[in-house]
Amino acid sequence: MKLASLKHSGNAPTLFSAFLHFDVSFMVWVILGALAPFIVSDVGLTGENLRITPIASGEYTLAVKAADAGKHQPSNVYNLMVKPGTPGEATRSSVKPVETFVLNNADPATIEAANARSHLIHIGLGANARGNPNESVVPLGRITQSIANGFPTSTKLALIGIPLLAAGFWRILVGILVDRFGAKRVGVASLCVTLLPLIAGWQWATSYGMLVCVGIFLGVAGASFAVALPLASRWYPPEMQGIAMGIAGAGNSGTVLATIAAPLLAQRFGWHGVFGLLAIPVTLTLLVFVIFAKEPPRTAPPLRFADFKSVLAAGDLWRFCLLYFVTFGGFVGLSTFANTFFVDQFDAPKAAVGLWTWPFIVAGSLLRPVGGALADRFGGLRMLTVLYMVIATAAVGVALSVHTFVATCLLLFVLMGSLGMGNGSVFQLVPQRFKNEVGVVTGLVGAAGGVGGYYLNFGLGRLHDATGTYAAGFIAVGLIALVAMVTVRTAPKWAAIFPEPFRRNELVSVGSSVVSAE
Repeated sequence: MKLASLKHSGNAPTLFSAFLHFDVSFMVWVILGALAPFIVSDVGLTGENLRITPIASGEYTLAVKAADAGKHQPSNVYNLMVKPGTPGEATRSSVKPVETFVLNNADPATIEAANARSHLIHIGLGANARGNPNESVVPLGRITQSIANGFPTSTKLALIGIPLLAAGFWRILVGILVDRFGAKRVGVASLCVTLLPLIAGWQWATSYGMLVCVGIFLGVAGASFAVALPLASRWYPPEMQGIAMGIAGAGNSGTVLATIAAPLLAQRFGWHGVFGLLAIPVTLTLLVFVIFAKEPPRTAPPLRFADFKSVLAAGDLWRFCLLYFVTFGGFVGLSTFANTFFVDQFDAPKAAVGLWTWPFIVAGSLLRPVGGALADRFGGLRMLTVLYMVIATAAVGVALSVHTFVATCLLLFVLMGSLGMGNGSVFQLVPQRFKNEVGVVTGLVGAAGGVGGYYLNFGLGRLHDATGTYAAGFIAVGLIALVAMVTVRTAPKWAAIFPEPFRRNELVSVGSSVVSAE
């Protein structure tokens, strides 16, 4: 299907409005992940663990690292490394530390011994020190640097995942409201509600508990999925569903903007200030949406409460939930996890980490419409079978090369691109199977994707705490992708419901009778 065909079908201003709603909402939805390296290193939020005072001139960078599982270090110790140069220079693998210390805050003798040996820094415990310090990469200037108390990896990643999990609830609610009141009205309301957690994060987020509350309501932004996709889908015919849904869904490129811009803005304005700045594009998007979005023609009456019973009873609904749990959950989960991963694993400077991670998110965002278009051309079932195999292979590859920067980057790029194309391919199939219930089904399937993102972060954090490495988490991702592939190949009657394009004409009558029977 050529892009030029969009000029002669549907409603282009509405398609753009759906894209923009999705784009800016996604930028808000994943903001906790983009800002996580700043949030967890905020001494005002977590308390002071260490005070590092430079005692020599010259430009150096301090890296604080957790216990090294590869060296069988116990979990109650941590590593301090002093490297020459700025953080951008010092994080290169070719730059070796000039001083290295293994410390244990519960054993003051280790700190005293480090101070006796060091010619560059003096280490002191903070007044509120508890446990190990946060993993950090900080420049050593002329003044004392405070290092925050560290959260366990599972606690950090659980916070990142809260908006993803909350979006599961909000998407179901928004999907129901879209079917009842229309996508435009609900879309306007969701943008208004999205402003509330931004204001709260800007002015009042001074504790972990308050950040959890902010995260819950950031999930409203994640519910944009249940607005943008039905708004776009209902304007276009079945043969253009893949490309139209792919364009609207490519709004998840807002994740890229958040990943790159948020750390740079946080370095200048503080992470609280970034929440306030985000209210500006949300307000502008609200104005554009009010002016240009048009409610699509309704092809069926709103679902009644009794109708939901039949939707929930359809086995295909839950199969689509599983498929999207893997593809979209993998995409958004890894997108929010990426900044923390590269800071923890490869000592990326927290202000510039978005410049390290944006290519992976771009791959997943921009290839989503490609996945939809290829599914139109070759068939959604065929595309998903191939993509889940690639996802499983790439995830296990990351696990096996997690300490090798170049290999990890290449495999993550393939993994994220495949997840993005998988998102487009799944939603090439959904409107064909549930045409009259697309709003509520989109909400339910989208909710499963958000929940998948939460559990990806939750699982990576728990397995890292248990094993000391992220490798086990990536192996788990690969195994779940294989389960999704088996589901695609074994789902009853799908070969008839979703015939491959070259067989569609000869099987259309069979497909219609199967859908009716279902």
